[in-house]
Amino acid sequence: MSLKRKILVVGAEENPTLPIAESLYNKGMEVHVASHKRVCIGFFSKFVHKRFLCPSPFTSEQGFIDSLSDYVRKQEFDVTFVTGDRATDLLVKNKELFTRHTAIPLVDLARYINCRDKTKTMKLARTIGVPIPQTYYPQDEPVSELATRLEYPVVLKPNSSDGARGITYPQNPEELLRLYHATVADYGPCHIQEYIPQTGMQYKAELLLDEQSGVKAWCVYNKLRYYPPTGGSSTLNSTVDRNDILQNAAKILKALHWYGVGDCDFIEDPRDGTAKLMEINPRFTRSIKICVLAGVDFPYLLYKLAVGEPFESVFQYKIGTFLRYLPADINWFIKSKDRFRAQPNFFWAGGKKINDEIFSLKDPGPGLAFLFSKLLSRLDHRQKHYHFRASSA
Repeated sequence: MSLKRKILVVGAEENPTLPIAESLYNKGMEVHVASHKRVCIGFFSKFVHKRFLCPSPFTSEQGFIDSLSDYVRKQEFDVTFVTGDRATDLLVKNKELFTRHTAIPLVDLARYINCRDKTKTMKLARTIGVPIPQTYYPQDEPVSELATRLEYPVVLKPNSSDGARGITYPQNPEELLRLYHATVADYGPCHIQEYIPQTGMQYKAELLLDEQSGVKAWCVYNKLRYYPPTGGSSTLNSTVDRNDILQNAAKILKALHWYGVGDCDFIEDPRDGTAKLMEINPRFTRSIKICVLAGVDFPYLLYKLAVGEPFESVFQYKIGTFLRYLPADINWFIKSKDRFRAQPNFFWAGGKKINDEIFSLKDPGPGLAFLFSKLLSRLDHRQKHYHFRASSA
């Protein structure tokens, strides 16, 4: 009987599946991936041993959980990783169904909800002294009263959303009231923040914390470009040295009593030079590959944490590592007014290697699967709108 460690990655359609699978495959583990999509990037990676097709977590939540828990029970995985918002939400809520048969490095539901809700994290950050944009809460004060005394434009954000979806930029009180009610109807409760000029750099800090919320690894990178150009998910990143951001990210995650992987988004306010917390993502984020390339192997470190194997903390990483998400970067090039002025140039990075989140000559299958899946999704109006959204501003 083989003693090879068995790993499951749920959400094989999500970009983080690729660096997770490659990292653990190269460590000699048997990598399984699960997805509700027959054509997805994870199913076509050469770093995957077995694939499992499950019901959709979007249309059949109970079917997704029942099918996945049955698969885990039969396979007895050493560790189960999960990517994507919806799948992560469901596995956190149903964690007890899995933990008898696999280690699953996710926090309990209460801590997860506190982190997922941007209102809760903003209030906590302010309490402990982590800088945030000026934030207003319609749950505490009627939006009709707030609208009359704010300086415009402002940023209207759902308390819980994926990427930049649902974010709008009201220009006056009337627009705020109209957009607020529409956004609540589509996304649920919202909050309002001051508009920070987009000339300020955006950053993402990735951290790994143990059961006592001690920081075991970290890495920070900037968002050189993002889509929509007015503010959204990154399309080109580069690792940087920003200890102040890492310290504030550690501070808020420790205050949340966090465990596992946590991602903190910051924006530098050009008016005072302060990097301010925008949100926390309680999961692997799309760009985690840049950290692995820079020397912080989060997937393998999280595996070791999950199974209780000791490891040395990792606080050093290579500065100047680039990672691009080409499909979104093409959208940025089409929409951005700075397409020919941005540095690095869209076509040339001064001789530096720009890695891609999906496309790779050493593992070409995911890139081909991505292109084919997007061709299929463009036939569905709802999928097309989701993936190729335009700014609502």
